[in-house]
Amino acid sequence: MGSSAWGRWAAGVAACLVVLGVDAGSQADDKAPKHSIFADDGAKLELAAPLRLALVGNTRGVVATADGARAAKVKAGSTKLIIADIAAAMAAEGGPQALVHLGDGVESGAAGDWRQLDKRWIEVLASSTPHPQGKPRLKAIWVAGDREAAGDERYVGLGEAFPEIGADIGYQRVATWSAFDLSQGGATWRFLVLDPAKDRLGSRWTEQLGWIKRTLDPKTGGKYDGLVILMHDPVLDLGGKTPAMNVGGGPAELVDLVEGTIGVSRLRAVISAGHHTHQVLLPDGPLGTLHLGVGGGGAPADDLSRWAAADAAGRAVDVPLEPIFDLALMEQLDRANRAEGLPPNVVDQAKARGAFEGFTAGYAGGAFPIQGWWSATLAGNSLELRFHYLKLDGSLEPIYQVTYTPQRGWAPTKLGAKTTRSAAELVE
Repeated sequence: MGSSAWGRWAAGVAACLVVLGVDAGSQADDKAPKHSIFADDGAKLELAAPLRLALVGNTRGVVATADGARAAKVKAGSTKLIIADIAAAMAAEGGPQALVHLGDGVESGAAGDWRQLDKRWIEVLASSTPHPQGKPRLKAIWVAGDREAAGDERYVGLGEAFPEIGADIGYQRVATWSAFDLSQGGATWRFLVLDPAKDRLGSRWTEQLGWIKRTLDPKTGGKYDGLVILMHDPVLDLGGKTPAMNVGGGPAELVDLVEGTIGVSRLRAVISAGHHTHQVLLPDGPLGTLHLGVGGGGAPADDLSRWAAADAAGRAVDVPLEPIFDLALMEQLDRANRAEGLPPNVVDQAKARGAFEGFTAGYAGGAFPIQGWWSATLAGNSLELRFHYLKLDGSLEPIYQVTYTPQRGWAPTKLGAKTTRSAAELVE
């Protein structure tokens, strides 16, 4: 066997060991530990039972040049608490079976940052680095963010850390887009992992557009019942001091191309990270597309507006938070205020009163960070998403759930202690 063939065989064996939940020993000359992805591009997985996922984004550490004054808004240890909660959920019955990371998991694309990521996720993420206690871990669906590309616009580090990632575009280049199908209970879901960074991709942007058209071609692209897009930057986003939607124009261009190819009624959700907060938007009602932001993974916390103009995303009217999600957050703010005593201006800003009367209401990330992670359960033609909120006391609690079924579309539910307050009482 030639040396190159031997190398391919050895790499294949190592990858198989990771897929089976067995950690292969790391090699001394590796630039970064290797991680296994959940599904190759073009994979069609038949599932005998419902699939459970953990979703999170922006779990990197502070980057002084990128974060500036926001660095002061870091809740100490929040990422560690979130990862520990995911690990605890894995050990419990019905825990997650794969990790969906929506990007910005590293400070930059340098090999040292990928090694740091491996240490940060050692309890959860399947890796060539052995688990300290030999426990099984999760394969990943990894979405490229701007930090993965920082200093590494060709995503060499991402390709080193996840050798199986992306569609095959040749010439030893790393693609940040892929597709796979999951079939369970008589229904098939297609997942598209996309890269909306149009300016950064350059000529690869055109390659991605062509790949989308081929992958979703009604004649040759295969059959599926619903589609979910995973990408770092969102079309609609209420995060940040001043919400900036559809950054660079790429997110909307990708979604428009997908909807123009498959039809609007089959795009169930667009899941992204974007700003460092969590958000749920249903701008077209329960039968429309869910826009879910899962970016509050512990990095510097962003503010979250409760509504905002969305002209940059092609919307003529304001886009609000989904009301039940908004109600769940407001209830947590009131509880935190009673228990911890939030600054009065933080409460006034959330309720658009006092000095904030007449302005857009919003949750201040510095004093009331909206952090945590989401669990997802795919069962037949239904998809359930549950928010595990990181409270100010360091504990995590499921406070909200939204579930898709063909009959009802997206149906939200507030979890936890019952309350007699109505959505109309959110603004006092």
